[in-house]
Amino acid sequence: NVRVFQVVTSTNKQAFCNLDQLNTVVSMLDTNEGYFTIYHFWDNKPKTVTKKYLSELFKANGLTQEFNY
Repeated sequence: NVRVFQVVTSTNKQAFCNLDQLNTVVSMLDTNEGYFTIYHFWDNKPKTVTKKYLSELFKANGLTQEFNY
């Protein structure tokens, strides 16, 4: 029952994770602001996560976003 996120870099490195693991995954993939995309899956279809939506997700879950998107 936890939302899954996919992080894809401009060099096609990718990883799946949950929201609480997102900071770690973005760091591990050695991403640069503007050169990666985050998707979340809704009804089994990937949808791009916007900066505003990501900020709202972190705030609603009491987490701190440690990367620039």
